Amino acid sequence: LTAAAVDPEFRARKVQDGGCTMAGYLGLWILSSYVIFGNGLHLEILGGRHEQVLHQKSLIRQKREWIVPPSMIWEERDNSQKNPIAKIRSDKDVERGVIITYTISGQGVTEPPYHLFVINGKTGELNITGIVDREQTPMLHLRGYALNQRGENLERPLDLRIKVLDVNDNSPVFSQTSFSGSVEELCEVGTLVLKINATDADEPNTINSKIAFRIISQEPNDLNAFVINKATGEVRTATFQLDREIHNSYSLVVEAKDCDGEERGNAQVTSLQIKILDVNDNIPKLNRTAYEGSVKENIANVEIMRLDVFDDDEQFTDNWLANFMIVSGNEGGYFRIETDSQTNQGIITLIKEINYEELRTMDLKIVVSNKAAYHKSIIHQVSQVKPISVKINVENVREGPVFKPQTLVIKTTETMKINQIIGSFQAYDEDTQKIAQRITYAKGSDIANWLIINAKTAEISLRKVLDYESPYVINGTYTATILAISTDYPPKTATGTIVIQIEDKNDHCPILVTPKTNVCTDTKYINITVEDRDRPPNGGPFTFMIIDEPERMSDKWRIGHIDGSRAQFILQ
Repeated sequence: LTAAAVDPEFRARKVQDGGCTMAGYLGLWILSSYVIFGNGLHLEILGGRHEQVLHQKSLIRQKREWIVPPSMIWEERDNSQKNPIAKIRSDKDVERGVIITYTISGQGVTEPPYHLFVINGKTGELNITGIVDREQTPMLHLRGYALNQRGENLERPLDLRIKVLDVNDNSPVFSQTSFSGSVEELCEVGTLVLKINATDADEPNTINSKIAFRIISQEPNDLNAFVINKATGEVRTATFQLDREIHNSYSLVVEAKDCDGEERGNAQVTSLQIKILDVNDNIPKLNRTAYEGSVKENIANVEIMRLDVFDDDEQFTDNWLANFMIVSGNEGGYFRIETDSQTNQGIITLIKEINYEELRTMDLKIVVSNKAAYHKSIIHQVSQVKPISVKINVENVREGPVFKPQTLVIKTTETMKINQIIGSFQAYDEDTQKIAQRITYAKGSDIANWLIINAKTAEISLRKVLDYESPYVINGTYTATILAISTDYPPKTATGTIVIQIEDKNDHCPILVTPKTNVCTDTKYINITVEDRDRPPNGGPFTFMIIDEPERMSDKWRIGHIDGSRAQFILQ
C-alpha cells in the first residue's frame, strides 16, 4: 500500500505497521483534489469548502482501511449547484485494459429517500439531484462499488457518509395549545407556578434548537406578577403582593423563540391562565358589636335572631364559612348557635324553655372565626378581636294554671261512704304563685268512675264505694287525673294526678274454689282450695276445721294440711 498526499500542504509519512499518517490539516476546497486513500478504492471530496476543518486524527486506521469522514450538504438547499459533490475512484483505474463501472447503493439511491443521488458510472462522480430534510434524514449512508465488466467487485466497497447540515427551518412547538396553573395568594417570591414545555425539531444541542422563553404580556398588568426562566420555562411569582381579593386570575402570553431568543430566531406564542388560590387572610366581621333580641317564656326550639357576617375570602369555602361560639352566658344550656352555610349567618336558637319568673334577661358573649385556620399574615390581628354582646330579653306570658305539686296523694279506706269528700286539689297561678282564679275543674281520667270533681272548688268526693279488691287497684293504689282549665282565650289547661291509697278492710269471707266434689266409694281423700278477695293480712293463710254437720261427720273425716290455702279431707 502506497500513501501519498497530492497537496503541498500535506506530507505523508510511513509508519512501522505499514499505515500512514498525514501531517497538517485537511482543508477541503472547491475543486480540490485531496484524496483520502482507502484499500484501493478511495474518495475525492469535491464541490466546496466544508464548514469545519478535519484534524488528522479524523482518519482512523482500522484493519488496514480508512474510515472516511462524512461529506456534508445543507438541508433545504439546492446542493446540485455544487455537483459533483464527491468522486470515488479505484487505483486500478490507471491499469491498461481495465474497464471499471462505478455504482452506489444505500440511502438516496436504493433506500428512501429515493432518487436523491446519481453516480457517473465511468468517472465515479457523485451528484445530488434533490433537496434533503435533515429532520427526516440527518445522515445518509451510501456504499460505493468499482465493478469489472462481469459486475464483480474490483475493490472492497467503500462506505460513504453524507451529513445533512441543519438550517433553522423549524419553530418551537409547545407541548400543549395552552397552559394553566395556580398559586396561593401572599405566597413567597419565587414560588413555582408551573413549567412550560416546548421543543424544536432542528438539530439538538445547536443554536437552532436552543429555545428561550419570555413573557410578552400580562393581564391585568398593574404589576409584574410573574417571571419566567429563559432556559427552563419555569414560571414563578415575582412579588409578594398577589391578592386574590383584588385579582383572582392572570392571563399571560408567553413566547418561545429558538436561536436562544436572538432576533433571527423563529418564535411561537402560547397563552397561560394562572388562578390565584384563596388563603384565609380576612377575618369575618359583623356590622355591629352588640345585638339585642327577645323571646317569650315557656317556649323552645325557636329562632331568636340571625347575625350577618361579612368575609372577603372566597365564598362557600372554609376560608369564608363562619364558625360561631358562645363563650359565656349560656351556662344553663338554653341557646344554640349555628351557621347557615348558604348565607353565612349565625343563627341563635332557643332550645330550652325559660321561665320569666326565674330569668328575665340573659347576656351572651359570642366569638366568630372561620372553619379554616387563619393565614400567618393576620395572626396578630386575630388576637385583637373581641367577643360581640347579645342581650336576650325574656317576655312574660300570661301563663295557665299549674298544679303544685303535680301529684296529690289521698289516703282512705274501703269504708268511706258515697258523696264523702276525700280531698281537694286546686291549681295555682304561675305568675302570682297564688290559687288560680277563673278556673274550671274537671275529671281527666277515672277508669273506675269512682270520683266526683267539683268544677269550682276542686273538691274530690266519692261517686261509689272504694273497693280494694278492684282490678283497677294496683298494690292498693288507684290513680286518676284532674284538669284545671282557664276561662280566658285561648284556654290553658293543667293536669294533676290524684293517687288514692286504699286501706284494705276484712270485708270478704274465704270461699271454696270448688264447693262441690263428687267422689267414689274407694276415695281416700279430697283436696280443697280456698281463696279470699281481701289482701294480707285480711286474706290467707287460712285455718281449716270440720263442722260436725250432719252429726258424727267429724268422726269420719280428718283434715290434712297442705299449705295456707289448700288442705285435704282424709277419710278415716
